[in-house]
Amino acid sequence: MSKDRGREKESMAVSEQGSWDDFVADLSRLAVRFDAETYLYDDLVVMSSRSHLPGHKVGSIRISRVDDEAARVEAGWSLDMFVDYIAEDTSRSVPALGLVEAICSGNAAEHCLIDGEGRWVGVLLEAWDQEGRRWQAGCLDSQETRATRRFPSWLGPVAEATGNPE
Repeated sequence: MSKDRGREKESMAVSEQGSWDDFVADLSRLAVRFDAETYLYDDLVVMSSRSHLPGHKVGSIRISRVDDEAARVEAGWSLDMFVDYIAEDTSRSVPALGLVEAICSGNAAEHCLIDGEGRWVGVLLEAWDQEGRRWQAGCLDSQETRATRRFPSWLGPVAEATGNPE
């Protein structure tokens, strides 16, 4: 690595735990694992499933840089969360990467709250990963009726069993 390139990389680092560029590289590796199309822009990554998901829909996740440590993750009807893309605990994966992986794995759900008159009055969001972390927005103890949509896994049944997309 040239001396100038090393300085450039050093200046992009937000903390010892990573930078936006490091996070984008991790998202790209995750996209390969889930056989997703990836579109990269300056402060935006869009991942789209190549597989047709239940209901003939293609799943997409939009990840945008908010600041030097946080990203906005958007998917589905209403999933919209702000999560750190910098790891505070280097023994665990970056929180934003964990959330995106949970969505791709089918470990996320969104609940639309419906009042007694049939009006949509709110949203609850939840996702979970294999490390036991959970992301939630809204009060999961809410008493309203719910229309729930669990995100489908981007991997087919064979891939889920074997770990290979094909």
